[in-house]
Amino acid sequence: MASKKEILGKIRILITRKFDDPQDAFNFFDKNGDGYLEYGEVKKLVKKAKVNGFLSSVVANKILRGLDKDKNEKLNWKEFSKAAKVLLSE
Repeated sequence: MASKKEILGKIRILITRKFDDPQDAFNFFDKNGDGYLEYGEVKKLVKKAKVNGFLSSVVANKILRGLDKDKNEKLNWKEFSKAAKVLLSE
């Protein structure tokens, strides 16, 4: 099983190599354009980062629980950008 460090590394690679900046990544995965990343959209981000199978569901849930500060079960741009800033600075 992949470690947390390996998974975060895959997400970092996705954001830095496939998108111009974190805002582009957020907009790409916000498929319905509502300004939030819901579970399904977060899971697609995780899968696009090459975290496969059952693990992608677990990781998507952990991301939502860990980053969703207002507890509405989805990520807004502010929540996502704070996490991206930390992730990209490592």
